[in-house]
Amino acid sequence: MTVRKGEQGRNHMLRQRGRLAVGSLLGTAVAAVALIMGATPLTTATARTDVVAVPVTPSTTLPAATTTTVAKAPAPAPTTTTVPAPPAAHASQSPASHAAAPAPAATVRRGILPPQEPPANIPPSPDFLQSCQGTQYDDSTGCVQATLSAIDNARGSEGLPAMALPGNWGQLTVQEQLFVATDLERTVRGLPPLTAMASALDQASAQGAAQSTDPSPPSGFAYTQWGSNWAGAVGNPLEAIYYWMYDDGLGSSNVDCTQSNQSGCWGHRQNVLINLQCQVCVMGTGYDAQGYSGDPSLAELLVDTSGQPAVEFTWAQEQSYF
Repeated sequence: MTVRKGEQGRNHMLRQRGRLAVGSLLGTAVAAVALIMGATPLTTATARTDVVAVPVTPSTTLPAATTTTVAKAPAPAPTTTTVPAPPAAHASQSPASHAAAPAPAATVRRGILPPQEPPANIPPSPDFLQSCQGTQYDDSTGCVQATLSAIDNARGSEGLPAMALPGNWGQLTVQEQLFVATDLERTVRGLPPLTAMASALDQASAQGAAQSTDPSPPSGFAYTQWGSNWAGAVGNPLEAIYYWMYDDGLGSSNVDCTQSNQSGCWGHRQNVLINLQCQVCVMGTGYDAQGYSGDPSLAELLVDTSGQPAVEFTWAQEQSYF
């Protein structure tokens, strides 16, 4: 995907697990001009309306790995470019507190980063669909361990270490788990974390989860760049992260990624790994237990803001649990 001025689009994926849909939307702003990542060039900045949940039969299985090969050059080796490191935030903040400005440092980027894409989808191994429910929130040990093992296996293809969950993972809310898991996929690649969950963005994401759609920054929320994802009928945030990150390319169930039009491929991954400048980087996350046709619904909104929004939960306060 590319970012073009005056363009907006959505990336929609149907995962064949009986019933699930995933969508993503990315946008930036320079002055008063919206820059939004779209699948195809559009003449206006109006969002496409083809992001709808479509039922599929429960017996349908995920595409085999042999059907996901893309005729592309091999994935690049991890880079060693130095970039600004994640900002140091206060140890804890109350709901009425504000996100802190980042402190400059240096870190190393690694893994496959946009605009580069993985060479092919990686079907989950182990297949956590056998261990997790999609009709209700599933934080059982079997589901979490199976999904985490699949993520670790997929990370290995990029030469990345296993994902280490914080010791208080089971005590976090669903929304906080999604925030932490998204930051873990960013920081392992040397990208700055989103420093906190912003109250206004959480509200927007909750609305997106309830309506089964990609959330957008609310009116009046200052931003320079943003991206968002949505997923329905997922057992937990780790499952959503897996499909956004590792099974979103050609041959997957991403309906905006086809042989004839590959512009929508890996759109969810690009949003998770969006290259934010992080004047202040914040996130909103939303969860609705029945938001997608009676099944769980998750949404996230990643924003680079020029403001000082009130926040509810910070990345810094979670560090003591790793």
